[in-house]
Amino acid sequence: AAAKLGTRGSGLCKKCLTDVEISSPIQKRTAKLISKYEKQIEELTSQCNIKSDECSMAWSLVESTNQELDRLKMELHQKLVQTDNFEQVLDTQTDQLRKVSQNYENDKKLWAAAISNLERKIKAMKQEQALLSLEAHDCAHAIPDLSKMIEAVRALVAQCDDLKMKYHEEMAKRKKLHNIVQETKGNIRVFCRCRPLSKVETSSGYKCVVDFDGANDGDIGIINGGTAKKTFKFDRVYTPKDDQAEVYADASPLVTSVLDGYNVCIFAYGQTGTGKTFTMEGTERNRGVNYRTLEELFKIAEERKDTVTYNISVSVLEVYNEQIRDLLATSPSSKKLEIKQAGEGSHHVPGIVEAKVEDINEVWDVLQTGSNSRAVGSNNVNEHSSRSHCMLCIMVRAKNLINGDCTRSKLWLVDLAGSERLAKTDAQGDRLKEAQNINRSLSALGDVISALASRSSHIPYRNSKLTHLLQDSLGGDSKALMFVQISPSDNDASETLSSLNFASRVRGIELGPAKKQVDTAELQKVKQMLERSKQEAKLKEESLRKLEENCQNLESKAKGKEQLYKNLQDKVKELESQLDSKTHSQITSEKQQSQLSGKLKEKEEACTALQHKIVELERKLGQQHQSDSVVAALKQTIEEVELKLKEQEQQRSAAESKTK
Repeated sequence: AAAKLGTRGSGLCKKCLTDVEISSPIQKRTAKLISKYEKQIEELTSQCNIKSDECSMAWSLVESTNQELDRLKMELHQKLVQTDNFEQVLDTQTDQLRKVSQNYENDKKLWAAAISNLERKIKAMKQEQALLSLEAHDCAHAIPDLSKMIEAVRALVAQCDDLKMKYHEEMAKRKKLHNIVQETKGNIRVFCRCRPLSKVETSSGYKCVVDFDGANDGDIGIINGGTAKKTFKFDRVYTPKDDQAEVYADASPLVTSVLDGYNVCIFAYGQTGTGKTFTMEGTERNRGVNYRTLEELFKIAEERKDTVTYNISVSVLEVYNEQIRDLLATSPSSKKLEIKQAGEGSHHVPGIVEAKVEDINEVWDVLQTGSNSRAVGSNNVNEHSSRSHCMLCIMVRAKNLINGDCTRSKLWLVDLAGSERLAKTDAQGDRLKEAQNINRSLSALGDVISALASRSSHIPYRNSKLTHLLQDSLGGDSKALMFVQISPSDNDASETLSSLNFASRVRGIELGPAKKQVDTAELQKVKQMLERSKQEAKLKEESLRKLEENCQNLESKAKGKEQLYKNLQDKVKELESQLDSKTHSQITSEKQQSQLSGKLKEKEEACTALQHKIVELERKLGQQHQSDSVVAALKQTIEEVELKLKEQEQQRSAAESKTK
């Protein structure tokens, strides 16, 4: 800077850039300042270099720190992953440990409960053993008082007679209430059942026209013409989802009516191919109404066997082309079967096979025989269409063992042939004749229903074999149930409406109260038997009086021995106390238990023998009104008791002599 100023010093003006001479003092001062600032610049430069070095070192340190940080982050991430894995494993092991702990606690509780239960049982068994031991001692040293025993038996017999009377009164009330309930529902009830759409109908594009929204209330609707819907009301409506058991559950109360002596008719009506045969017969794995009805009959008959005896027989008929055929006949008969009128307005078919059945297995064989003999054929609507009306007749003969009442009732289970439109089935030849006869008989059934509904004075039962056979069941003295079977397909809408209209007319019929079918011939026989029983009862009463006198004599002898028995009991108790004290001090608990078990077994045998004797005496006493041999048996029993008393007296005398 000094070299630039010269000797005097010059410089450039900052404003005009002209050379300006500078004085020496100023120049010196300027040089000092320049020197000072140059030193400061050098210091700052050196400091800047130092800071630059420090910054480069710091930057390198930052880079190494960042690298270390990245490495630590990676390690941290790995540790976090490992931690998550460890937590999952820990959760799994915790759950397993919790389950194991719960299982352990449950097992612990179960074992504790089992141990507690065993302890209670052991305690109860010990108490029972102690009681049995006491009872065994009492039974061993006590002779039953025959008079008290006889009085107890008489009291039991009287109590049994009283219970029987109350039972029969309750049975009569139950029958009355049951019949009242059935009659309030209507003597002819109508159940509607709809089958599901078949695979053929579904593939052909047919739609369901049946509305089941009100099925639970007994309402069913048919959608006709797009939006129009016609509704019908029945006693019960079954959807395609309802199974055979649900269908039979509503029909089962009528079975009780048959066993109580009332005529009952259950029949299935509807277009061909709607499932009538399935409802009535079913299959071996899915039984229908016929099999389930007979199964219920045998079940109730078994429950009542102590008061009522039942004889059940089965006939299977078929009305084919207005001719009656016996499906149980082993060979076809040349004689034509006709309907005859029996006593009191009932009808029957002479010459038909009535197969007596004892159990449900025999019934199934009979049903299969009848089903295999039935006439079937195919048409455009149903490949296996029934070409006849199949009628299963169950005859029940009942006899009340208490009051002697006898009843004779019928149960008709009818699978009607399907109604057909000839134009739709395209029937020809034999099939055309069959279809005409089927429609004619169903038309006759419709005429009968119309006449009954209008309360006509003349009912045309004889216009068809079908209605003639069902006259007993439709004529007012019986209870009837109709299954109307329908198809859900819109292709069968007209037939469905026709069937439902017919069923509605049937539901409107009022037949009046059903009447019990009394078997008068059997009733007369029972009255004669009752008179003979009364005479025999008088003889039995005389025998019983003599038996009572013998019992009184035996009582007087037994009282004379009672004092001796009491003295002997006191001595035996004293000996037992001495024996117990010596046994406790000398014999171990195991031997004592063995001896007590042996004694207990002997006492139990003695008790069992005494109980058998009591039961035998009760049985013999209950048979006094049936056979004179009971008196002799009781006398012999009394003599045996006297002999045993004498033997025991001799034994006690010998024991007394030994003790003296």
